[in-house]
Parts: sequence; structure tokens; C-alpha cells
Amino acid sequence: MSSYSFETTMKFKNRGDMEKAEDWINANIKGLWALEFLGMQEEMSVDTGLRSNVLKVLFKFGRKEDFERFRTEYVLGKTPSPQKAAVTKAPAKPKGFFARLFS
Repeated sequence: MSSYSFETTMKFKNRGDMEKAEDWINANIKGLWALEFLGMQEEMSVDTGLRSNVLKVLFKFGRKEDFERFRTEYVLGKTPSPQKAAVTKAPAKPKGFFARLFS
């Protein structure tokens, strides 16, 4: 049985926004995750006074790293720190015989 220890609830204006979040998760999350549709809610805008329907979705994650990444990169829109990218960069390969010959 799957175990999800980390959860967050989000509101979306339409189904397309919810599908974008699901696509981001498919491309970026390595561990277990689940999506649970909680329902629709009608909200009134404070600025315009108009009512709109909002989709409420519960995202569950099995790993803390995946939950943190989703929260910081997708929800908050922050990019990963360049320090991590520099650490994962592969070391330069030494030039081989033919590379030195033709350079």
C-alpha cells in the first residue's frame, strides 16, 4: 500500500490549470505522488464582486524532496538555486589523441 506523508491543497480556476500542474509533476517528480479532486467551490472576488467557480485539488507526495520541489518551484514559482546546478555538472573529459591532433 502506498504511503503519502506530504500533502498540499491548491485552487485552480479551470481544468487546464490543474492539468498543467499534473504535467509539471510528471516531468519533475521522481517518487510516489497522487492527485485527489476535492470538488468545486464558488468564490467571490473582492476586487470585482463577481463569483467564479474554483477547483480544489489535494496533491500527495511520498518523498519530502518532491513535496518541497513542487511547493517552491511550481506553487511559489522560484527557480532552483544555481549552486545545485553547478554541483551536478559533469567534469570535463580530457581530450583524446585525435582531439588534440586536430585542434
